[in-house]
Amino acid sequence: MSTVVDVSSKLGEYMLKGWVLTDKSCPTPGCRVPLMRSPNGQTPVIWFCANCEGNSASHHPTGSAASADSVRNTSPSLGSSTHYSRPSTPPTEVSSTLSSPTFALPAETAETVRRRQQSDFASAEIGKRMLKGWAMLADECPNSTCYGVPLVRPPRAGGEKDPRKECVVCGNAYVDERDSNGFERLRTIELGVRQQPLRPPVPLTAALGSSSQDKGKAVARDETPMAASSSLPPLSSTSLSKLHKAPQPLNLSQLNAVPKAPLITTVPHQSPITQASLDASVHALESTLLSLSQRLLLHSGQTIVDPSSIGQTADAMSKVAQALLLLKQLQ
Repeated sequence: MSTVVDVSSKLGEYMLKGWVLTDKSCPTPGCRVPLMRSPNGQTPVIWFCANCEGNSASHHPTGSAASADSVRNTSPSLGSSTHYSRPSTPPTEVSSTLSSPTFALPAETAETVRRRQQSDFASAEIGKRMLKGWAMLADECPNSTCYGVPLVRPPRAGGEKDPRKECVVCGNAYVDERDSNGFERLRTIELGVRQQPLRPPVPLTAALGSSSQDKGKAVARDETPMAASSSLPPLSSTSLSKLHKAPQPLNLSQLNAVPKAPLITTVPHQSPITQASLDASVHALESTLLSLSQRLLLHSGQTIVDPSSIGQTADAMSKVAQALLLLKQLQ
């Protein structure tokens, strides 16, 4: 008897030579291998069992021995097929050693650690700025110390695109420009006030005095949230209530000195100024100054700060404070 592997290989060989695998089992006791039938057109019809290795069980009137002899005589290829030859390709030897060396990670250097830390820092800062409305660009910082850091663009009121492109690592700002050949390149611009560190809170009068000079200039936001509002002093509810209930003289010593004009040139000669009209004007100006202060706090507390609105409000507060100072002198 042959093994299962040998039977399968014999069945494959005979099927490749044209023999037909039938649904009839071998009549030999204990053998249930399907019988093979000789190719179509060959006479006599021969039945062959691959498990019995040539002991064919023929249903033809001829005997089993004659059937086997006729198979070998009529089909030379069949006779040669019973002698198995060694395969042309020797079996592959399984080796426990790997054909290629094991991949080993390169040793970490100081530059590798620095670049990884820089990448982590840049990812965190870009994420913070994108939450504030900044846009991440496809351009990378051309600074040699920045390794593949994308540039970001600050937001601008009105939906317009800001031409500035900033790097969150080195803090440089760039703009696009074309060279003589027509190619675009990044040009470094002066940071100026935009990248200055946060200053400590200053008195309200000093902020009012400087706001009139900065009107119309673009004020950039620092990386820390609510950076624009940190330059203005916080006004508590207690101070606002005191200002509304009992007006006190403002500390305007840090404002530009206003020359005191003679009373003869300031007050019209046609209609004399009464104390009641002065008190009403002072009360009206104080109410206006309180309203402007609340508006300034509202603008400063927004997520996206509008520098133009803050500048206009501060300019109006400065003018109201100067008018209030003149009325206080008249009283």
